[in-house]
Amino acid sequence: MTAPTQSAERGPAFLEGVRVLDVTGALAGPYCTTILSDLGADVLKIEPVTGDRLRARRMGPQHRSIPFDLTHRDKGSLAVDMKSPAGAGIVRSLARRSDVLVENFRAGAMARLGLGYEDLRPECPDLVYCSISGFGQFGPMWDAKGIDLIAQAYSGLMSVTGTTDGQLAKAGFPVSDVGTGMWGAIGVLAALLRARAGGGGAYVDVALADSVAAWSLWEVADYVATGVEPAPLGTAHRLAAPYEAFTCKDGATLVLGAVDRAWEALCAVLELDLRGDPRFATEYERFLHRAPLAEIIQARFATDSRDHWMDVLRAAGVPCGPVNGIGDILTDEQFAVRGLFVHDKERFAEPTIVNTPIVADGAPRARGRAPEVGSSTGAVLAELGYDEERIAALVEEGVVAVSDAEKAATGAVSPRTGAAAVAVRGAEAQK
Repeated sequence: MTAPTQSAERGPAFLEGVRVLDVTGALAGPYCTTILSDLGADVLKIEPVTGDRLRARRMGPQHRSIPFDLTHRDKGSLAVDMKSPAGAGIVRSLARRSDVLVENFRAGAMARLGLGYEDLRPECPDLVYCSISGFGQFGPMWDAKGIDLIAQAYSGLMSVTGTTDGQLAKAGFPVSDVGTGMWGAIGVLAALLRARAGGGGAYVDVALADSVAAWSLWEVADYVATGVEPAPLGTAHRLAAPYEAFTCKDGATLVLGAVDRAWEALCAVLELDLRGDPRFATEYERFLHRAPLAEIIQARFATDSRDHWMDVLRAAGVPCGPVNGIGDILTDEQFAVRGLFVHDKERFAEPTIVNTPIVADGAPRARGRAPEVGSSTGAVLAELGYDEERIAALVEEGVVAVSDAEKAATGAVSPRTGAAAVAVRGAEAQK
């Protein structure tokens, strides 16, 4: 049987024509709008005249802001001082022409600028407005600072992440940030459906702490059923055994899952005769005695290589897979075929881009590189009706900033921004 492949035929982008104002920084908000961009939306990033703070986080021998480039690909850039009345007025005018606005300032910050949902709603009745914050827009923690690590701790995730001897650990990926970005995108998409059906705009409120706490399905089920506080289990599963990572002869590890239907096959592959041991007679007994069972299985895995065990386990129908490193996944054939990691420096200005994992007709996914500061400023303001003289004055006053390409075109110079580089998409996609 031949494995299916992604069709070369692609329909219109899912979000073609949807205009998004990206008033975000750090990771959760930008990841939300990157998902929308990869689904075909036209995204305009609003950033300070000095540039997004993440641009300053330079990495590697080329001294590029790789975190910024990966989370802001294929967006335009309007550099504007939203704290100034003129800057806030520009953003307000853009909101009237947009379908979605995403922001992730601290709760209440946008309202203090006159750019909150209730401020814009009378002028933008169909606008989908998404606020991303640490703890949401209401509740006793609404004004507390919330970052990824705090959310992992507050949500209970850190209490169940770590080793069986009680050594706690954070998740290896910033799951609070990326997870909240995903929930934000889901909320925006649902609200857009209603808006397009004539139901009006919506306010979408998503929080880092909520996002991670909502993933506690297994742990909540365990606690409600037993009354025992769930503890870290290393790589073991909360409700089944054997179901964890084991160390093989070559030092690599193997993730193994086995319930009733796979149990006999697993024992046959490992040449273990445990049928007469009452501790392992049923799935529930194996779960209760998972620690001694893991010791027995670990002793067998240590006798051969990871590749050997994966081959024989897969042949026997036992679910298994390698524990890969980051370098492994970047060169993995499965991910390569799926287009999850794109290695195209000429197109993206970075050697590797992490794609949005939605493979579907109508999902264009990553298309272009991240913008330079102010790459769309002049074109966007011109679309709003500002003439060249007024744009040059706003640049001189520090209300907006333009990229080098637009400086060359308009003669505008900003004493506050320094040099930018090339323009990427411009504002054509925003029209």
